[in-house]
Amino acid sequence: MPPEEKTPSKSKLSFSLDMRIIIAVLLIIIAGMLAVWKPWASPNSNDRTVSVTGDATVKAEPDEYLFYPSYQFKGADKDATLNQLTKKSNAIVAELKKLGVQDSKIKTNSSGYGDYYSISRDPESDATTYTLSLSVTVGNKDLAQKAQDYLVTTSPTGAVTPQPTFSDAKRKELEAQARDQATKDARSKADQSAKNLGFKVGKVQKVSDGAGFGEIPYYGGITDGALSAAEQSKRQLTIQPGENDLRYSVTVIYYLR
Repeated sequence: MPPEEKTPSKSKLSFSLDMRIIIAVLLIIIAGMLAVWKPWASPNSNDRTVSVTGDATVKAEPDEYLFYPSYQFKGADKDATLNQLTKKSNAIVAELKKLGVQDSKIKTNSSGYGDYYSISRDPESDATTYTLSLSVTVGNKDLAQKAQDYLVTTSPTGAVTPQPTFSDAKRKELEAQARDQATKDARSKADQSAKNLGFKVGKVQKVSDGAGFGEIPYYGGITDGALSAAEQSKRQLTIQPGENDLRYSVTVIYYLR
């Protein structure tokens, strides 16, 4: 009798088929990775970029003036002390309006704290200190001078001279000028770097506009509050705003070719 032929076991056949499937899948994955990465391809202009930051600073005289006078009232009788604060606030606001300051440009704020918060307080004292703070915005130098001459006579604490700044409209105008200068500065820097490295500047890949811009105000002035009534009535400090700086920067990424 002829010898019986042995048929492959089902487990061996299944294992052989599984290995071929696994190898086929791996080959497909490797082929896909090579198609995406293209390691044999040489670098092109889309692979080379240079990132530069263009800077600009423009100077201009401020067109807005901010006053922040404050006043303190202290007394054991809270109602009487608050009445003093209210009377002072109403008088100052009324006079500023007479000078020509718009009602919408005047803000008031009051706060108070008990004497028990003070380290050096009198143990037998129940005095309360109230603070009146004003925020006054004036839109021209002449009116700012009048407002300052008046506020000096009201015995405020802290700075009497205003903080010169730019209005929203003025800031937008200056930012447009600074942006124009900053983009030109960025292109000049890119051209220089590309030339030194043996390339030429191509198209723009990305622009980050307005990164790190801001106004640098001029600070200066006097603090008042220790002057006598006679000195305050004669005191006239000329407002000299000088110029504020507005800095602007723009970051640009260029392709190199």
